[in-house]
Amino acid sequence: MARDRAARLEKQRVWQREYRARLKAERRPSNEDLARALLDVVLTYYLERGRDSDLIRLLDHVANMLQDVGFSQEATRKVWFELEDRYFAGWSLLRQRVSLAELNALRGEVAEG
Repeated sequence: MARDRAARLEKQRVWQREYRARLKAERRPSNEDLARALLDVVLTYYLERGRDSDLIRLLDHVANMLQDVGFSQEATRKVWFELEDRYFAGWSLLRQRVSLAELNALRGEVAEG
């Protein structure tokens, strides 16, 4: 049984590596990348405009949704405000996935193609 489990886990690891490599080659964002970018846009937009009440309404909605799937509303609010604090300090959820040279080359392809 332990061998079956180990083999299954190794097969899963190989599949995951190949999947990630395929996404990278296609330059296709994952669902998490898309969600991260969306949250980055929303936080940046509302914080720059001082729309705190809109962010609180959004937080309440998100906290309710996460509570419905088993998360604590209090913990959700804590994570949210920690994230807001990071954004006030200039941090972003988005991170560069390729080197600057690769990024410039990709942008050149898009501009030419």
